[in-house]
Amino acid sequence: MGKSKGPRRKSRSALRKRVRERGKLGLGRLLTRYEVGDTVIINIDSAIHKGMPHRRYQGKVGTVVERRGRACVVEVPQRRTVKLIVATPEHLKMQQ
Repeated sequence: MGKSKGPRRKSRSALRKRVRERGKLGLGRLLTRYEVGDTVIINIDSAIHKGMPHRRYQGKVGTVVERRGRACVVEVPQRRTVKLIVATPEHLKMQQ
């Protein structure tokens, strides 16, 4: 059998939750409204698969450029290009 090349391969440590982070997600994280121009950190919650960005963007900082329903379009600079990532609020965190 060939090796899997799925989007979550080799992500065991990157997407693992710590002991005290397990369980339901807090309401503060779910109800946070991100407006256009906000700076956010992509912090993937592995328990929620819907709206999850690729593991390559875990921990990256970007700017919200658009809202699509509940989700946000985040602009993440990558070397010479700029990537647009669509992610739901569960996978985002405000940067202080």
